[in-house]
Amino acid sequence: MLAAAGVNFPANGARAAFVSTDVQGPAWGKVAGDMYEILEAAALWNAAASWNQFMATGAWPASSTFEQPARSIATPMRRIAIVQLPRGYDSTRLLTPAARATYEAFQQSLEAHEMQLRLSSPDIVGLRIPDPMPAGYAQFMQPLADLSPFNLHRLQRAHADIEGTIEGRNFLFAIAVKTSTRSDRLYQPLFEANVLKFIIGFVLRGSVLRFHVHMEDFEGANVRGAYTAASLYSLMLGGDFARAVDHLYKAERPRDTAQAILNTLPEYAI
Repeated sequence: MLAAAGVNFPANGARAAFVSTDVQGPAWGKVAGDMYEILEAAALWNAAASWNQFMATGAWPASSTFEQPARSIATPMRRIAIVQLPRGYDSTRLLTPAARATYEAFQQSLEAHEMQLRLSSPDIVGLRIPDPMPAGYAQFMQPLADLSPFNLHRLQRAHADIEGTIEGRNFLFAIAVKTSTRSDRLYQPLFEANVLKFIIGFVLRGSVLRFHVHMEDFEGANVRGAYTAASLYSLMLGGDFARAVDHLYKAERPRDTAQAILNTLPEYAI
């Protein structure tokens, strides 16, 4: 599974990021879910690094474990960051001061009527790197060689380095990573998708966000049926209707999952 992620754990003798004896009983389920998300996020980081090196040089890196997407054209304007966000993170912290003020004005108008519609924090977001590239984004040009404690910290703290730099148009996609298919949890991504698409597309005047749900398996619930729900934002606009969840994917191998996302990058118009 680790090899499939395109990353490695530290060499023998190095301190591992996790030790199995540190976790007992029911906590294993949560740790397994966290590890599943970490491996996917690391693979996506490395896929983005290969893409960014190609965007900068015009040559696909020979050392990359990923294939160059068809129809990809090298231009520094199309570099991306794929960022893991902490659970419960205030994702408005990513916004520029002007974008955040727009969002807060919207929230204030709702609060005047004793309502709210908060921007949720997806597990992983794909962002178009601003041009010129702020210093905090240089790290996304290089892959993670392994999941040593140092690189794990890089992976899980990268969001802090890019706070205050993002506008609505920089958001490309969001990913909800789930290991459970309990029916009561199926609808959380639907709510997140509808809120994100409305706030980014309408309130922040941003891009048409794509929302992905990646699951380890589809057993135990009507997963495919649940995610045929329409995007409320698309219904409000009229014209072309769209689903709230654009793509449901059975994510069994992190490297293959990252390649699937990588292959979609040439499809974004801006």
